[in-house]
Amino acid sequence: MDVTLNLASPAIRRRRRLHLLAVGGLCLNLLLGVGNALLYSLSQADLRSSEEQLRQQQELVQERERNLASLPHRPSPKELEHFGSRIALYNRIIQGANYSFTRLLFELERAIPPNVTLTEIRPDLGGGAVTFLGNAKSMEDLLRCIEGLKGQEAFHQVFLLNHAEEKGSTSLRFTISLRYRGDAV
Repeated sequence: MDVTLNLASPAIRRRRRLHLLAVGGLCLNLLLGVGNALLYSLSQADLRSSEEQLRQQQELVQERERNLASLPHRPSPKELEHFGSRIALYNRIIQGANYSFTRLLFELERAIPPNVTLTEIRPDLGGGAVTFLGNAKSMEDLLRCIEGLKGQEAFHQVFLLNHAEEKGSTSLRFTISLRYRGDAV
């Protein structure tokens, strides 16, 4: 039979436990210190990298500012607005030059019946829309006019926008809107 005697008194056992706790705490503290040192060195490397990127971006901004400064006169917003209105005017002139007014009038002459007169023609050069104002002797003449416009290949989306009897007369005033295909054969 083995008999084990523990000759250590409770005070010695407490000291040994405290000694082991102190050594464990010291080791843990040492590990945490090493970890903090590694994290610090990594953050310093990131900081240096970020500072280098910032320096490169600042150099790039300075270079672009020098390039902008070397450019000729920059137009002001008011000058840019003026250029925009001039461009729009030129575009309208170009669209008007490409717009076949002769073809439009020829197609209208073929579609408008004898008792209908047009008093105003308002073409939209860019969109192909045309608005007509006119007079018709009767509702039948106005309906014949609309059917005649719809029957022409050059016109589509023909709509009677409004009509009204003229005071003191039997004729009708009307407004018609349609889309004109200038290239229709």
